[in-house]
Amino acid sequence: MQKPPHGFRPGQSAHSVHQSLKTSLEALEKAQQCAVLWFGEILERKLYRELGYGSINQYAKLELGFSTSRTGDFLQLCRKLKSLPKVKAKVESGELGYTAARVIAPVADKSNEQAWVDFALNNSRRELEREVKRARVEAADRAAGQMPLMPVTQKRPAAVVPVRVNLEMSPAQFARYEALWERVRKQGDAPSDKVEAMLEMMASFVEKSSPRGEHSQPPVQVHVHQCPDCGDAAVQTSKGELKLGAAETERLQCDCQISQTNERNTTSIPPATRRKVLARDRHQCQRPGCDHTRYLEVHHKAPRTQGGSNEQTNLTTLCSACHQLLHEIGVKEPAGIYQYKTGAPTRRAPVPSSHQNYLPGHSAAMAASIPLPA
Repeated sequence: MQKPPHGFRPGQSAHSVHQSLKTSLEALEKAQQCAVLWFGEILERKLYRELGYGSINQYAKLELGFSTSRTGDFLQLCRKLKSLPKVKAKVESGELGYTAARVIAPVADKSNEQAWVDFALNNSRRELEREVKRARVEAADRAAGQMPLMPVTQKRPAAVVPVRVNLEMSPAQFARYEALWERVRKQGDAPSDKVEAMLEMMASFVEKSSPRGEHSQPPVQVHVHQCPDCGDAAVQTSKGELKLGAAETERLQCDCQISQTNERNTTSIPPATRRKVLARDRHQCQRPGCDHTRYLEVHHKAPRTQGGSNEQTNLTTLCSACHQLLHEIGVKEPAGIYQYKTGAPTRRAPVPSSHQNYLPGHSAAMAASIPLPA
């Protein structure tokens, strides 16, 4: 017979059940508050990479069992808290709960966050939700040049309501948009916020001084120079010659074109074999939890330096981020992380039973294993 959840005892009086339910809901609020802070720590310090994952989405899906929407909710709140230091400080101290922070985050910025914090601390959750909703309506009316229908009787801060812009795209346009955004993200020079990145690209387009009708440049190629004696590799940049790390050099050697003086250009993988591997893997990264279909590279499971061949069974498709990560943590799959999509994901060791509240600065493994309050 299955045991009831910890602390649950059926058959109690109405008053006891009511008090037990309120206690459980308070614990749930505290647990969500801690979970968001720990998630933000994983995100901000990119600790998911130390745990063997190429992205926060991949980590959340496989390790936390998050759905896409739940991951999005956590990401949105964590990124908003980063821009609201006063709100975040109150959440970390426990003065402001998860629900209150989630409610005021969309309507707060640096100009009014202290006012909203004070309002949240001095009003009930129901009142806070009601007044935030009304403040958003009033802000939208003001933005549209309309006067409020009812006089404002509640002393509450003004809401900051973002303007939403919708763009309709054909399937081909959307595919092109995704490809271009992935390229921008990979280059790493643009802001992480898509809106700021798009504004910068528009500004760059307006300021562009090249003559109209000029053909666009082809996709970039990175030329790597490697010493045939010591094996050191480097690239030429505007900051001079930059040496590549061992992991990045190994990754590039997996799937590259090779040019040597007085010799024919060759490839590390025969083009026909490469095409067959990409087709077999349906042009998608094969790491669990990663659905990238852009910037794909072919990886040798067993390295060429260790006798690995170009047989298709020894080759798999990875996106550039997962490929780089795999070489950083070692060519062999790390124990306790996960295997390729052909195998079932494995889980980590059981979480310790001791309770611990949020405290920033933990290692990746510790941050991943801190349990939530019961």
